[in-house]
Amino acid sequence: LIDEKSRAQLESARFLLPLAEACASLAPSISVLPMQRLCVRRFVDLARVGGRRANATNFTETVSASAFEAIARDGYTVARLGAAASVRDMEAVALRLMHVDSTSAGSYNGKGGVTRRSIDGTGFVDSAAGAPKEVTIQFHNEMAYATSYPKYVTFAMVRQADADGTTTLADNLAVQRLLSDRLLDKFRNLGVQYVRHLHDESERDAPDFYMSWQGAFLTDSMEEAMTKGNDSETFSILEKHSDGKRLRHTLWCPVFHPHPQLGELFFNSVLNRHGSWLDGHAYWGKVPNPERPYHCLWGDGSEFSEEEVAEIRKVYDESTVYLRLEPGDVLVVDNLRVVHGRTPYSGSRLLGLLLSDTVEEAPAGRQRPTSSSWRGTRSDEAVAA
Repeated sequence: LIDEKSRAQLESARFLLPLAEACASLAPSISVLPMQRLCVRRFVDLARVGGRRANATNFTETVSASAFEAIARDGYTVARLGAAASVRDMEAVALRLMHVDSTSAGSYNGKGGVTRRSIDGTGFVDSAAGAPKEVTIQFHNEMAYATSYPKYVTFAMVRQADADGTTTLADNLAVQRLLSDRLLDKFRNLGVQYVRHLHDESERDAPDFYMSWQGAFLTDSMEEAMTKGNDSETFSILEKHSDGKRLRHTLWCPVFHPHPQLGELFFNSVLNRHGSWLDGHAYWGKVPNPERPYHCLWGDGSEFSEEEVAEIRKVYDESTVYLRLEPGDVLVVDNLRVVHGRTPYSGSRLLGLLLSDTVEEAPAGRQRPTSSSWRGTRSDEAVAA
């Protein structure tokens, strides 16, 4: 039950038009103020996590306190804005939920991953870059390989795939409790090495091309790339690959980060950087793990055993949350706590990725590895390049 004045207010805000019109179809002369307030509260409630999708001129008005509570409680929330929401609408909601504005949001390109294009001129970039749709994107904390990483990451579903393309999440708080003490101690003692192989941009059409060193370091100068890629303070080494064609970039990283509320948490890209993540790929699936575009090693340079990888996968499988995002859905994730991934898909899919402001890696996390096999300075090959 709703009067004409409230009807006009609701229509001007365009909250849940079908419901507003249904209410307005009732006798406009009937004025029941408590019911009006209940309707308005319900419109906001329906925009909460798991609620029905809302349409609004100013989509940030649909963000309720429960969305922030969900992030604190679960490590993520979903704002469901509806298919009519533009990418810029979704960006406004994302920035509010991540407690940042457009000037303080993080930048992805040049930070050690692939190069991504902007979507509709917003801060959202295409999350599909470097991620073949026929393979599973394994769990990872965004930019866990870097010396600074975003506190939050937001995903905006612009166009969902024809089939599958389900977003997956897992809470590292639960994962850490399930991992064996033996494996956790090894992670603490050794850390990991994240390895990637980079081609020259001129080889983009080659069947084994994945990413160029020009794109990785945002420069066309080999000298500048070598300067950026070799840094003893960040345990970064860039050198010529033994094949004489590619460059090999190795980063040593810790796999724990202090969460501001939860304390030390498992924080990593182990599964997403281990060569096995490309199993099933038409080309890379036939190449040995160490020669695939990405690979992950223990901090002393030794390979993960099959049993170790199996344990990590099992624990994450047991902790997985599946989210089928629809156009207009905005997923905000506490990146210091929750890992994300996706299932394979078919058809065309466009999912935007937006970073919050970043947090520096804890100083204790960059203590030099004790293993003598780690080289903290440039190799002879790197200098020669």
